[in-house]
Amino acid sequence: MKRILIILASLIVLIGIVVGAYFLLSSNQGGGLTINNPFDGLGGSATDVTVNSEGLEPGELLQGAGTEVAPRFFKITQGPVVPQAVSFGIKIPIEEAVSENTGSTTPEVVYRDDTEIRYIERASGNVYSFVLHDRTLTRLGNRTLPGIQRAAWVADGTRAFVQYLNTDTAIDTVETYSLPANGDGGYFLEEGLDQIDVLGSTLVTLLSNASGSVATTAEIDGSAPRTLFSTPLSSIQLHLSSGSYVAATKASSALDGYAFLVSPTSGAFTRILGPLRGLSVLPSPTGTKILYSYVSQGAVRMSLFDTATRSSIVLPLSTLSEKCAWSSDEAFIYCAIPSSFTGTLPDDWYQGAVSTSDRLWRIDLTARLATLLIDPAEAAEVSIDAVGVTVDANSDSVTFTNRKDGSLWVYDL
Repeated sequence: MKRILIILASLIVLIGIVVGAYFLLSSNQGGGLTINNPFDGLGGSATDVTVNSEGLEPGELLQGAGTEVAPRFFKITQGPVVPQAVSFGIKIPIEEAVSENTGSTTPEVVYRDDTEIRYIERASGNVYSFVLHDRTLTRLGNRTLPGIQRAAWVADGTRAFVQYLNTDTAIDTVETYSLPANGDGGYFLEEGLDQIDVLGSTLVTLLSNASGSVATTAEIDGSAPRTLFSTPLSSIQLHLSSGSYVAATKASSALDGYAFLVSPTSGAFTRILGPLRGLSVLPSPTGTKILYSYVSQGAVRMSLFDTATRSSIVLPLSTLSEKCAWSSDEAFIYCAIPSSFTGTLPDDWYQGAVSTSDRLWRIDLTARLATLLIDPAEAAEVSIDAVGVTVDANSDSVTFTNRKDGSLWVYDL
């Protein structure tokens, strides 16, 4: 009897091993997260593989996406995304029957407004579309680019210029790739770029080294390149607007910072701000106003600069300019305002040594009124250190990434 029990137990264990091996091998056949080298050497094309933590195939639509954690406040993703999304207004078709008084029963198509948010999943580099009021999620392409760190979007979300670190060479290099949302027709840009940004149909890149910085403009497809400026300043950031561009030295509490207006045609520099410790800037869409933050007497301050009058107004709220976004009509600024600051700022925050717990505020520049929109810690019991703040052109929503875990959030205005 004892021998029979031992034999039965051995058979059960063997069956368990076989079944477990079957499911393990089956799970690797598809639907899992597969991260491959995205390019086969310089100049290669991205690898087309199925990588999707949401379980969606390209073009497949998921209803009821996102989680409403508080009224009008949604968590779009659980996992990390590249901390810069793009949002824009769309028209959703609705079929409605024509009134019987017309004598026709043919339905006519009418439209309602909605907001589409496009983002890139950090692990795979896949592009997704989230429609806010419909609560639908769609995976747009089948192109895979793991480890993307930064993204600059074309306004309509059809293409993103993404940057990632290539560690497959003898010396680690920053690669920049033009990634279409549908995955088709991408191309590489120059290796080692410090910054890339898009304004309308203009692509602007910045390359810096020990001897200075060179900015170049081109068409979205990379054609017609020209040098915008060359400067001995080797550590700057360039911000685009439909007027003058704004170049600023990289912010540090230990160094005086300066900001300059840059002519988009001649590349000439005109100093407008500085010296200010910890200076960072955010120009309005037309460049007529510049939101800027700086450090004074150990505290973060925030002010608004008028480029026409060369005058500044101190704002009652304080945060880093990287935590803000302008409305398209320049009537409002939306900012993630920390409940408190700690450490040596802005350096400790840039380096990830400290984190903040932010509240979302709207600043009405016409009425000179600041309104608290939501406190995530109170409304949803979640602490958010917001980066990549974005407002759609119709001011229907504010989108941002929580730097603590990389998740994507939206507040429905």
